[in-house]
Amino acid sequence: MNYEYKDYEDEMILRDHLAYDRTKFALLRTFLSIARTALGLFASGFGLIIVKESQALINLGYVLCVFAVSVLVVGGVYSLRAKIRLDGLKDTRAS
Repeated sequence: MNYEYKDYEDEMILRDHLAYDRTKFALLRTFLSIARTALGLFASGFGLIIVKESQALINLGYVLCVFAVSVLVVGGVYSLRAKIRLDGLKDTRAS
């Protein structure tokens, strides 16, 4: 059984609306931390590629760059799906 907030929007009180807002902000913080992680991985990988110390480090740099992009894509898809689900919930305060 799947319950949605909009099924109970007439019964929602201020506390419920505040919980909804906290959830939206938590989603934003989660996406930003995923983006920060991806940026750190990409910077590390790019730094290893630039150093050109050995072929093993260059290969590791490429792996880190690819992993950074995949982390960003997976995190972005997760955040987008969660945002779409939250946007589907009607915010009765705006009415």
